[in-house]
Amino acid sequence: MMSATVTARAIRLRTNLEPSFQEKECLNICWKIKHFSYCVEIIQSPDFNFCGYKWCLQLNPKAVDCEIICLSPIKGRIRESEISFQTSDGSTENSFTRSTFLNVPKDIIFEKRRNAFLPKNVLKIRCRLKTAYERGNISIESLIGVKRKCFLWTVKEFSQQHCSKNVLVENSDQYGDIQMNLKSVGGINSDEQFYLEISRTNGEKCYCILKISVMDVDGRSLNYISDEFIFEKEGREQIWRYPPIIRKSKLLACKNLLLPDDTLSLKCEFAVTLGKVTDQTAVYNSCNDITSSLGFPEKFSVCFPDESSSASGADLKTDLKHLLDNGILCDASLQVGSDIIQVHKNILSARSPVFKAMFTKDMKETINDTVEIIDLDADTVRRLLLYMYTDTIHECQWENIMHLYFAADKYEVLSLKEKCSTFLKANLSFSNMCEVLVLADLHQDADLKAVVHDFLSKYDSEVFASEAWKDLEKNNSSLAFQTLRDICLIKRLD
Repeated sequence: MMSATVTARAIRLRTNLEPSFQEKECLNICWKIKHFSYCVEIIQSPDFNFCGYKWCLQLNPKAVDCEIICLSPIKGRIRESEISFQTSDGSTENSFTRSTFLNVPKDIIFEKRRNAFLPKNVLKIRCRLKTAYERGNISIESLIGVKRKCFLWTVKEFSQQHCSKNVLVENSDQYGDIQMNLKSVGGINSDEQFYLEISRTNGEKCYCILKISVMDVDGRSLNYISDEFIFEKEGREQIWRYPPIIRKSKLLACKNLLLPDDTLSLKCEFAVTLGKVTDQTAVYNSCNDITSSLGFPEKFSVCFPDESSSASGADLKTDLKHLLDNGILCDASLQVGSDIIQVHKNILSARSPVFKAMFTKDMKETINDTVEIIDLDADTVRRLLLYMYTDTIHECQWENIMHLYFAADKYEVLSLKEKCSTFLKANLSFSNMCEVLVLADLHQDADLKAVVHDFLSKYDSEVFASEAWKDLEKNNSSLAFQTLRDICLIKRLD
């Protein structure tokens, strides 16, 4: 159990930062966890780099505590930081300065101040790491996968026989077969009550929530009842007995209101989840002059739009993605190995001068309406198209962004290339610095190369001792030699 001292510390409120600890001096991390109340296991944010080490945020939903964790083999240390939970009005409560750990009592988050800390069931965590070098913003969104169903269950000829009706609400390998059974308890001479039995066979361990209400003739909900249950991972049938819904005497006493045409109507809201993260997105904005970019810039699109984003903009992206996904009115195709991807000439031409040249000039692509791509894999091409249609980057993992950078440069999608470059700069580490250096040299990206040089100049002893640098000296000695010359020149100028 948490000690009284820790509890008192956990509920201490701070809403203002010290004057010396401002947003513009920090690497600012904002982590949104959607459907947080369904989370049942410890989750980690996508990792990020800070001062040459790899880090992540780790959240334990049972205790509602969040910690900054170092993932590098040689553990780094954070000297000045602030971590806090944000409320619905944007203020930071229960925040701690010079601490990498935050805990808030569970009853405050889920009960006493749920509306403040979990608006729309989204938990927001803010972390600030004070630095003189790696300033910028990281916006992270994690989604706890939840499957929901809302339906009206009508039981006809209700009073004609002893009630025992059933309905199938879920049938999948993941969740198994889940069935709701309406039953009654009590004999002829007693006041019969109606309740539900929810049965399940097969499937993974899952968490279920069911909300039931009786509907009257005017469509109003009465006798609202809610309950939750955990089904274990078992092959045998498991039974969850739901609390009693309503007595038969009450139904018959209000027959015209609750049993029109002898039909009982139940409004059912059913949700089932494994309690795990099913999707995560991290968007990085690294700035040398952070004063010009306070907050998270609109130009960085994420997979899960912010609640405040324009509805029309979200609809446009959804509609364009629908055209791409379903091949509606396509007039060209991209051949990537054995994959054929249907596309629209006008959209590709508007987004890429390379594609525009292919489709408007006297080239073979104009004749057969097919572009053959031999130096990219199908997944990278699909991510490229997703960005060209929706301005969205999906699955921001290191290898994906490296390949996407190559594709963006090849087809001159400059805004995408800039975003990929920003991601690479924000995630530089001892293990991947040489990889980025080779990429910057190959694509003649002077800005990206300059950031790599700055990183190497700052952490020269660690980099030169790494296996990655030794491989670079062996496999690309000319680039290694030129880089050393540039570093020496930088140090001499400093």
